[in-house]
Amino acid sequence: MTETRDFYAELLGFVVGFEHQGWYIQMASPIHPQLQIGIVRRDHAFTPTAFQHPSQGVIISVQVKNVDAAYTDALKRGFPIAQELRDEDFGMRRFMVPDPNGLLVNIFSFP
Repeated sequence: MTETRDFYAELLGFVVGFEHQGWYIQMASPIHPQLQIGIVRRDHAFTPTAFQHPSQGVIISVQVKNVDAAYTDALKRGFPIAQELRDEDFGMRRFMVPDPNGLLVNIFSFP
């Protein structure tokens, strides 16, 4: 829980809005508070039993103003890069990092 909270605070600048010690953390963008992420301990009763296993195939996409600066910051912080910074044919510039739970975070911008 702590590692996941710290990851989103460092990567996206999200801040904790609410924390129920040990099983739930609600985080939000300080600039756009409607952008939120809830972190729930996987084995807590809140999570249905069928979903108490690692997720796969989930990508969280976050658009930023300057993807090059975000990439440089991710490297400085030592985040593992799942996909290097690249330009896509459809105009997106992006890179991907896994969060501590293995969810991919796609950081992107459009020129």
